[in-house]
Amino acid sequence: MTENPADKISTTHDVEFNGDRVVKTFRTWERGEHLREWRGLTLLRRFAPGLGPDPISAELDAQPPRIVMSRVPGEPLGTRRATPEQVDALVTALERMHRCVPDSVLATADPQDTPADVAELLKKMLASRARPTHAAAPVVRRAFDAASELIGSDWATRAASIGEPSTIFGLCDGNLANYLWDGQAVHVIDFESAGSNDRAFDIADLVEHISLRRGSEIVADDLLKRLDLRADEHERVRAYRPAFAVFWLLMLLPDGPAHRHNPPGALEDQAEHLLAIL
Repeated sequence: MTENPADKISTTHDVEFNGDRVVKTFRTWERGEHLREWRGLTLLRRFAPGLGPDPISAELDAQPPRIVMSRVPGEPLGTRRATPEQVDALVTALERMHRCVPDSVLATADPQDTPADVAELLKKMLASRARPTHAAAPVVRRAFDAASELIGSDWATRAASIGEPSTIFGLCDGNLANYLWDGQAVHVIDFESAGSNDRAFDIADLVEHISLRRGSEIVADDLLKRLDLRADEHERVRAYRPAFAVFWLLMLLPDGPAHRHNPPGALEDQAEHLLAIL
């Protein structure tokens, strides 16, 4: 969902480019971000070579930790309207990443971002937000009330009970900036939050991320149709999506950390979107 469970937008690392190498120095590592990064890099090199950067060296016990990896060519998705070829390449990268790690190895990966974790995070976020005043657009007030109702419900339990979860290796961070287009294929970077996850939950995080809707302008339903999902997985994605939409509504509120990073109208647009998918 995010790089940090805390309700904030922050840079978790510094990146230095040195020819064909990238040096990543972590600013925060309390949650084992550096360990997940190194494990993600090594897993993809072993089971999906070429999909992500190659791990070169690591100073995992240093303070701050530092990792050296190969430099992946390409520009991040989410900065402009995506082409059909880019969407196809994104689907290919997702399918490969999700399915590449064998179950026996996946069982040793860190589990990430369970529905219960997100439900608890949303409760904490809601408690720190003021209800929009009458000065706010009516659609924002309606969306806030709908978000409060969802957060107070048992949405996580109900969604998780649909069908059978498919445990995969996921990025657990829906930001499209983590997917680089090199003109032919999409590569994956940034594994600070990566680990084992329910495929439907990981996909719901991606399709509801603000970088997909407002950056790439990828239509979520179009992307979902291209993914190889079972009928029950489609239902579980649909059940999880409102929670991630609520997350972004709370982030975009005037007292939310994403408010100043987005253009005017972003909050109202997110409010309309949340009400539509509810």
